[in-house]
Amino acid sequence: TYAHPQDIELWKKLGRDDILAWVVIIPTTGAPVYDLWTSPITGEEVERCPWLRKLPNKNKYICRIHQVKPSHCRKYPRSKKHGKETGCKGFDKYEKG
Repeated sequence: TYAHPQDIELWKKLGRDDILAWVVIIPTTGAPVYDLWTSPITGEEVERCPWLRKLPNKNKYICRIHQVKPSHCRKYPRSKKHGKETGCKGFDKYEKG
């Protein structure tokens, strides 16, 4: 998963070093690539977003950086098919209804 340069600029502008700590900058011959969600402690990519939290005693998750989440996340899922293919739970309640 990658961040857009606009995401990086926003986080810098807002002083969100907590988010930027999870971004690895991959230099390229052109513009750099911003690889998301690498642990600042281990240097390893994490299995799931570090900002996604399960609500206690509920089968519901929240984004702890919702107001400034990366554009990749804001656009997820791209379609109902994409959501189903990637395990998005957002459609489950509508499928059962």
